[in-house]
Amino acid sequence: MTAQSVDYARAAFDLIEDFDRATTADQVMGQLASALSAFGYNAFLITGVPQPPLRVEPYFLLNGWPPGFSLEYHQQNYYQDDPVATWCRRSIDPYEWSEARYNPETWPRADKVMQLAHDFGMKKGFCVPIIRGNGFTACVTMAGDRPDFEPRAKRAMHLISLYAHAKAARLLQIDVGVRTDRKLLSRREREALSWIGAGKTSWETAAIMGVTERTVNKFVFDASRKLNAATRTHAVVNAIIAKEIEIPK
Repeated sequence: MTAQSVDYARAAFDLIEDFDRATTADQVMGQLASALSAFGYNAFLITGVPQPPLRVEPYFLLNGWPPGFSLEYHQQNYYQDDPVATWCRRSIDPYEWSEARYNPETWPRADKVMQLAHDFGMKKGFCVPIIRGNGFTACVTMAGDRPDFEPRAKRAMHLISLYAHAKAARLLQIDVGVRTDRKLLSRREREALSWIGAGKTSWETAAIMGVTERTVNKFVFDASRKLNAATRTHAVVNAIIAKEIEIPK
């Protein structure tokens, strides 16, 4: 898969439409697994990210990890020494697993976690932290042998992950803090988010809307606050979920 041959944004929004038609968490899991495989990922997990010493297993929503890896991870209680999970608990931005740095000499169990993942074909990974409306951290983490880390691919994974988490949580009756019973945004906030969702920058959106870039940023900031979103991408996803905006065509 190359940047020249793939419309990453369209692939992400097409998958969101598929998620909308899902009626069970198993369907979401199958759709997500199929989509991620096209980007070079063969394993994934959607889960809450509690603070240790709490264990992570009760917070799993969808577990697409290799069974053998899951078993040893649980038996050894590796969660408290997982550098990827540790980084997730203090980040709001998506990151490659390699960015969750650690010293193997001073933290040998962290090294064991990453070696175990490598042994199960999860050599490189990508993690999307998610801040729910109640302030609790969740994430979608995924890995494979040689995943596509092209910047536009990672942006697509960010969008897909946020929506997959929200859809799975709704089907499993977990509150993600997004109101769908009444409109929250002003007309201009919806317009700004719609253009951001279509891939426009603040500068481009400002030119389209006939306002300043600062005004666009204010629209997006206010919309994000109303939608309990930690990032712009999260705001776009929550706005789609709340039916405030439509999926860009």
